Amino acid sequence: MAYRIPKYLQIKQDILDAIKTGVLQPGDKVDSESTLKKKYSVSAITVRKAFNDLINDGILVGVQGAGTFVAKKQMIRGLTSISFSDELLQQGYAIDTAIISIEEVVNPHVAEKLGIGQDDPLICVKRVRLANEEPLAFHISYIDAKKLSLEEAQDVIALKSFYKALEKRGIIPKWANENYSVKEVNDPVVSNLMKIKKGGATFYVKRTAFDERNQIVEYSETYFNKELYSVDVNIKFAT
Repeated sequence: MAYRIPKYLQIKQDILDAIKTGVLQPGDKVDSESTLKKKYSVSAITVRKAFNDLINDGILVGVQGAGTFVAKKQMIRGLTSISFSDELLQQGYAIDTAIISIEEVVNPHVAEKLGIGQDDPLICVKRVRLANEEPLAFHISYIDAKKLSLEEAQDVIALKSFYKALEKRGIIPKWANENYSVKEVNDPVVSNLMKIKKGGATFYVKRTAFDERNQIVEYSETYFNKELYSVDVNIKFAT
């Protein structure tokens, strides 16, 4: 029996697609709750769930008495062939990756992010990214086990790249949505691997990567060492 995507996920994806293709621009008003209820034949609760998820991810912003809008601070970064590793190499860093674990797991929260069944198996890859022998980032990547099996995921060890392992299977992310925040590291394993004091602050990035058909490929969570990592954003002002 085929798994049916929940309607609220369909609403979320349609809004993300509209933003990705430029149909919706930062500052644009999204269709009202009543309009989406009729369009998707769903309840108000379903529409609010989609809106709340997108607001929590920084994609939309709700303005009391006015409606829901595409967040002006939103950043959706298009991916090219340049990976995180390639970016570090171009900046002159000596890089390496320490694979911590590759396992098959069941995680209902992440399954929801990937748009699959709550009990469907996932492949979880945990790794530390090193730059000039210093731990720069702790990555946790998830992918549907139907797209990449546990055996196939072992290629990450030899290739030292999650995306190169995906590419070997013909899975190529084309764009991604990233949500940045500051988060304390309370997991002693992560703090030790990152050489960060427990409770210390990090840049925390949640990424959902999509292929050329706008299908979700990967969901990941990353802790970046704030002492070694920063983000530059170029802003073009309208004339």
